[in-house]
Amino acid sequence: MRAKTFMIIGLILTIPALSGCVPVAIGAGGAIAADTLAEDRGRDLF
Repeated sequence: MRAKTFMIIGLILTIPALSGCVPVAIGAGGAIAADTLAEDRGRDLF
């Protein structure tokens, strides 16, 4: 029972971290895509 309680607490604590990482990952993917398109057109963003 005690191990299950710690597992539930751990999951509750990781949910905010995961929800914060998803927008960051999407933003980073968008930045990479924009840089790739700019380089294809002969410009350099980063």
